[in-house]
Amino acid sequence: MNGVLYKVRESFATVKPAEKVVADYILHHPEDVVSMSIQQIAAESYSSPSAVLRYCKSIGYEGFKDFKLKLAGDLSILNMHDLDKQHLEPGDSIKNVMTVITHNNIQSLHESLQLLDVEELTKAYRYLTQAKKIDLYGVGSSYLIASDAVQKFMRINRPCTAYSDFHMQRVSAVNLGPEDVAIAITYSGETKQVIECIQIAKSQGAKIIAITKYADTEITSLADAVLFVAAKEDEFRSAAMTSRMATLNVVDILYTACAHEEYDDALFHLKRTHEIIQQSGEKGGNKQHD
Repeated sequence: MNGVLYKVRESFATVKPAEKVVADYILHHPEDVVSMSIQQIAAESYSSPSAVLRYCKSIGYEGFKDFKLKLAGDLSILNMHDLDKQHLEPGDSIKNVMTVITHNNIQSLHESLQLLDVEELTKAYRYLTQAKKIDLYGVGSSYLIASDAVQKFMRINRPCTAYSDFHMQRVSAVNLGPEDVAIAITYSGETKQVIECIQIAKSQGAKIIAITKYADTEITSLADAVLFVAAKEDEFRSAAMTSRMATLNVVDILYTACAHEEYDDALFHLKRTHEIIQQSGEKGGNKQHD
């Protein structure tokens, strides 16, 4: 998959009106578009062939043929897994809720995998393996993801912090240096508090990693490495459910890449932290298994 339909959905906020009608037609008729000519799409969307071509290039494809080829590949996988066809409505059965939530999460992970750039990911995890300190910034559900990252990286002896208090986030950011890394977690890419902390961290010389949606946002302009995630939220899926799953997956990828880069050292610290936690659990009368 290449995350084509995701890119089309996300492009609505940034493309010009003449290209937005093209995006709208593609989003509502993806199966038809695969077998249509550029002239046919232009006619059906009340645009022009040049607008269709500009739109395909604006979302990262070489041209119309390249776009159609990637779209066809995406649709074959979506149809294979019966993805992107499930929606929740009031009064749905619990069985349908189970199916829709699971399928949407699967789709988000599939699309995010295609949006991840190997070069950007390689830069990101190498920044982390070389960092003296890692700071993570997030608000709301993004802060919970940052806390999860701290729990993981601390177990392989990568010093890191994530504060829920905005003032402490800024204090932490101003104490970073050129040997440190700041990770911004914001799906919108425009979270004011996170951007302010990243601006401070960058001014101190720290490397910046952004985990965010596929778009040109303020956070992507500040980052040294950008890791895109995909999500499909609707009115029944509050609390950033699919974006949370996709972002947690990126954190797991970064953590595992760092651990494998310094395999013996990471394994030593994992065993040691596991033994200490087990001993603590036994003294307290409860064994810890996390």
